[in-house]
Amino acid sequence: MFRDIINGLIFIIRIFRLLSPNLLKSKGMGKSFPENEPYEAGFAAHYDQYLSDKVTSFEKGRLLALKKSRRNFLISLPIIVLIPFGVVNIDWYSLFGEYSFQVVIFMILLAYGVIIWFITSSMDLYQDSIKTEIFPNILNFFGTFNYHPETQKSAGAYEYSGLIPNFNRETSEDHIKGNYKGVEIDLFETELEQKRRTKKSTYYVTVFKGILITLSMNKKFEGKTVVRKDAGSIGNWFQSTFSFDSLKKVKLEDPKFEKKFEVFSDDQVTARYLITVTFMERLNELAEVFGGKNIQCCFFGNELFIMIPLKKDMFEPGSIFEPENFIDDSKSLLKELNLIFSIVDTLKLNIRLNL
Repeated sequence: MFRDIINGLIFIIRIFRLLSPNLLKSKGMGKSFPENEPYEAGFAAHYDQYLSDKVTSFEKGRLLALKKSRRNFLISLPIIVLIPFGVVNIDWYSLFGEYSFQVVIFMILLAYGVIIWFITSSMDLYQDSIKTEIFPNILNFFGTFNYHPETQKSAGAYEYSGLIPNFNRETSEDHIKGNYKGVEIDLFETELEQKRRTKKSTYYVTVFKGILITLSMNKKFEGKTVVRKDAGSIGNWFQSTFSFDSLKKVKLEDPKFEKKFEVFSDDQVTARYLITVTFMERLNELAEVFGGKNIQCCFFGNELFIMIPLKKDMFEPGSIFEPENFIDDSKSLLKELNLIFSIVDTLKLNIRLNL
């Protein structure tokens, strides 16, 4: 609820920025990409070749999108103000009886939803064009990487892991596939929601928000081994009884690791072959890279599946209210991909031996 309120306030601020007198002025920012981080080395030349010639046309598109949104906002402003007064002056009870309150709320939300779409649609289309036309030109810096704003993949495909929580609604996007140091990477962002009911209403609660990643492995193994966050004695018993009923708990010798994680496997020998002391250290290190989050993973079918919860969306374009030169977009995407590559580097998945 608190997050929804914050997002609502941010959205309102965003809408009212359309009234800024400097909104449609282009500052003519330079087109030189500064390489400030080690992982940005060599990107300046890539920027000059694949991105700089698109700056002018996209800047014009940005200003046009803002102009349309500003015009639509000014058109809608009297309606936004009058809707509450119009609702008050209608005898809803005589029309809908005891359901009048629910109908009123629905009508208000519907009206404002249509207005919001009317105001923001041109801005959303512009932001989508950054994802579809510019992001692929940033990602090709890494070679054979493909990016799609939408995805046909579903979290349900990973239910075999026993890590996916029960969910009723899924929103997934930003599908990225590629090869890094001989490791095949396949990932997408998702938000999983569970339906909750009270006597008077139905609502949804987010049970997972983050990225789902599968990585090929150079270490062959059989069966399934799961590494999940520690859920306390009761939670661990529940998981081992209902989620991992075919798996047995694996006792490891690292107390620091076992404070954060629980390991289950259908083969104790294979589990110890995979979850070495070195791997445990690297998974702890990886958790710190992602802000100490509860990373969970599953070894199955010669792949490593990883769930990483995140509060903030990844792979998003920069603000439409800033002049367009793709520098911020590039820096953000390079940083986020470097974070993904750190999984391969930290866990040494490209090395054939000694996980």
